[in-house]
Amino acid sequence: MQELKEQYYGSFRCGFEVEKIAELSREQFEKFSSELYEFYRFLYDNRDAMYMDPGDRNMHCILVTTSEYREGILVESEGYPYPRYAAFVADCRRIDLEGKEVLEQVDMSSTLPTETEVKKKNERTESR
Repeated sequence: MQELKEQYYGSFRCGFEVEKIAELSREQFEKFSSELYEFYRFLYDNRDAMYMDPGDRNMHCILVTTSEYREGILVESEGYPYPRYAAFVADCRRIDLEGKEVLEQVDMSSTLPTETEVKKKNERTESR
């Protein structure tokens, strides 16, 4: 987390668009911010909301925050169940979040679906 709070300049800068908001409890946020390299089911389940759009050079991401703090972490996972790219936000009130989807359930577990579960889900989707 300390590395995220350091300021970077130049080629590290790019725009971002918050696609979804994951609002955690204080305890969950502290765990998440201290264990950024862990697997998180909610990142895996929402991997389609996190990507880099080469046309506009914006990272589309999830804002991980808590109602008890003003700070947050922007996460772009590139399809992985952990934060592949992350940025610290000192005050989330400075971001326009109007109309953004707030995740109803944030599964902090590291349990990912098995290959069989993923295959069944894909088969259900393809049969529609």
